[in-house]
Amino acid sequence: MFVASTVCFLVFMYVTSVACRADREPECSRFHYEEQLLEKMVRMEFNVERIQQRLDSVSESCAKLEDSTRLKEEVKDQVGSVYTRWGRDTCPTGSSFIYDGFVAGSHYTHTGSGVNYLCLSKEPRWANGSPTASEVGLIYGAEYEINTANILTHIHNNEVPCAACKSRGATIMIPGRNICYHGWKLEYYGYLMASFQSHAGSKEFICVDSEAMVAEGSNSGDQNGALLYFVKAVCGALKCPPYDGNKLITCAVCSQTK
Repeated sequence: MFVASTVCFLVFMYVTSVACRADREPECSRFHYEEQLLEKMVRMEFNVERIQQRLDSVSESCAKLEDSTRLKEEVKDQVGSVYTRWGRDTCPTGSSFIYDGFVAGSHYTHTGSGVNYLCLSKEPRWANGSPTASEVGLIYGAEYEINTANILTHIHNNEVPCAACKSRGATIMIPGRNICYHGWKLEYYGYLMASFQSHAGSKEFICVDSEAMVAEGSNSGDQNGALLYFVKAVCGALKCPPYDGNKLITCAVCSQTK
């Protein structure tokens, strides 16, 4: 009887224990789930904060880059480079017009005075009192001397216009090419011109626009003065090829873009 009672008691205790564990198990699992969910939310919030910090950093870097780029463009606009467009009285697209005028220089027979061509303004202003002198250098208007060429002969003996222009980048005149190198923008191209080889007064080489025009008020009379001739290469020390002694030397005026 005692043994049977003991066995019944043990069975009852076991069933009760199992039932208690079964009753508590959902409660424990629910707590564990909520704990994991809370942990995930905390981690997510932390990750969101880190992403926001990175986005703020990227936005700040972009703003600085934009400001730097804008500053560079402003500096470039302010600095730029000034050049003369020989043979035209306007500036190419993208360049700022400063003034237009007439090409001038010393007489082709004179050994003195200046050796360079100038772009004289169309609107001269004189000093007060009209100062003068008896011993001076002389400056003459320039004329195209191109009647022996097979191009632009319709402007032979006419006076030469010019324009002062400002580009956004540094400029260079490249003799021997009519296109620019990589990183440079073509302002205009044309032909290298200077004084005649045997004239007493030598001049600098300038790049005259391929679509050269006549100056305002010009006439085709042979008035001479500072003259402009096309230029050819002399083979020897100057290698042919790549040069050709029968072809007119081209040129390009280029502005830096990078």
